[in-house]
Amino acid sequence: MHKRVFLSTVSAPALAASFGVHARATTPIKFLLDWRFEGPAALFLQPVAKGYFKAAGPDVSVDAGTGSGAAVQRVATGTYDMGFADRRR
Repeated sequence: MHKRVFLSTVSAPALAASFGVHARATTPIKFLLDWRFEGPAALFLQPVAKGYFKAAGPDVSVDAGTGSGAAVQRVATGTYDMGFADRRR
């Protein structure tokens, strides 16, 4: 069974923006996927491409990952603000 885990070390303004609270200034957020740009990544890529995040305040950039372990490490070390990883049992 696969479970998706959403990792984040988000600042308060970025968290508020994700819940629809509009920020006055643009907040940059670096987001790392667990793998390449494939179908499941559309959930994150389409709002960036359409400008939905930027309109709400955060300036989100999404990068392709090299695996869930690397995504966890890069968020933990602060290289990325948020990440997406797959956990297997």
